[in-house]
Amino acid sequence: MNKKLIEIYYDKDCPFCKRYADFLKLKDNFELNLINARENQDKLKDICSELDINNGFIVVFNNNFFQASKALEFLNSAVDKTTLLGKLHFLFKYNNIFSKSLYKFVFILRKITLFIINKNHKI
Repeated sequence: MNKKLIEIYYDKDCPFCKRYADFLKLKDNFELNLINARENQDKLKDICSELDINNGFIVVFNNNFFQASKALEFLNSAVDKTTLLGKLHFLFKYNNIFSKSLYKFVFILRKITLFIINKNHKI
């Protein structure tokens, strides 16, 4: 069986981003490629120059690009629903306002956390 590729560009230095990427359980149905955006800025600019990684993580699937809450919504359709994260993903599917608000809250919390651990929030 040929699995379709999902690439996720994220900030590996961010504890929230790293934990989220570690919890993703997509490997049963997809080939998952987690890419540290801090180390692959040129590649990211080459494939989707219209998106700024500083506005949220980016998911690439079948030449489509999803960012921030849209990326969460896409991953909801792909994540294994039997895992804890998969069970929580239903929150992002049914209420777009909730998903955007939660993402913005975590995004702000990310900036604060990176400041506290002395990392630049800009990639």
